[in-house]
Amino acid sequence: MIKMIGKLCVLATFAIAIVMPAQAAGTTHVNVAVFHKTVADYEFKVSVMGKFSDFIAEMEKGSQIIFLNQTSGIKNNDVITLNVDVLSEDHSDGFKDNGVNCSFSFKDDSTADNTAYAIGGLCTILLNDHGVREKIKAIIPSDYLPDTSQGVDVWMMIYEDKKTGTAFYANVTKD
Repeated sequence: MIKMIGKLCVLATFAIAIVMPAQAAGTTHVNVAVFHKTVADYEFKVSVMGKFSDFIAEMEKGSQIIFLNQTSGIKNNDVITLNVDVLSEDHSDGFKDNGVNCSFSFKDDSTADNTAYAIGGLCTILLNDHGVREKIKAIIPSDYLPDTSQGVDVWMMIYEDKKTGTAFYANVTKD
C-alpha cells in the first residue's frame, strides 16, 4: 500500500511538472479593432506603437471605433466570428444597416523558440452614410500578428477599405 501511495505521489508530481509550463505560457488572446474614418484627410497608420491608451488616442484623431474585441483562449485553427450590426429604421425608404460582420481563421505557427500567430478571413462592411449605402465584401488575407508578450506593444493594420474609410487592426496578447 505504501509503495502504491509513493507511486501515485511521483505520478502526481510528474503530472504537475507537465501542466505547469503550459499554464506559465498563459492564455492567448486575439484582439481585433475596427475603425471608421471621420476626418476626410486622416490617414490610418500601418502600425500604432504603445499601450492600448496610446492606440486609442491615435485612432481618435480621425476615426471612431466600430468595435473592439478580445477573443480569449484561442487555439490553432479556431474560427473567430465577430458581428456588430445595427439595423435602424430610415423614415424615407425603410431600413438602414451599419456594421461589420467577420469570420476569421486563426493559425498558430509558433515553435519552442518563437511565437507566430496569423489571422485572415472574410468580412462584410455595411455602411449607410448620408443616404449612400455600401455593402463591401472584404477578403482579408492571412497575415502574421504582433505578439505583445514579446515586449513590443503594437497594433498592426490587417486591412483597410478606402472606399468606406474602414480599417481593421489586430494583435495578440497573453495573460
